[in-house]
Amino acid sequence: MKKILLFVAALLFSAASVFSQEYVVSVSWEHNECNCLDQGNSYYGVKVVIYDDANDVTVVAGKEVKVDFGTYTVDVSVPEVNQHCADTTLQFTPSYKVWAGVSVFCDNTNPPESICTTGGYTFPTNKTCSDFANEDVETPILEFE
Repeated sequence: MKKILLFVAALLFSAASVFSQEYVVSVSWEHNECNCLDQGNSYYGVKVVIYDDANDVTVVAGKEVKVDFGTYTVDVSVPEVNQHCADTTLQFTPSYKVWAGVSVFCDNTNPPESICTTGGYTFPTNKTCSDFANEDVETPILEFE
């Protein structure tokens, strides 16, 4: 009986860890605030776009997260990819084009305006569901233009 309980507990733990997996795009950028004279409300706007090239579907249409100055990397949560990967009605295996970019929003104006941006980064090869599951969707350090 003890073995059965241990087996069931291990099975439940395994299932919980699979379903709690978080799909992210890790974005990093250079330490640059683009000469913004921050008055406390400036931030980096990090944007991610994900397109399933195989099925001709936009999965993430431009998710943007705000990141405080002094932070130069962020994991942008994209649970939409996990849901898309689980969709059994898709005609083809998903093949994702992923783009990420960063802008500096300076609080010298109200509301803060973008004063400089990175050129963005498009992954050179399409990403798969496995790439997201294995946390293998990470940009190099993006540079501001």
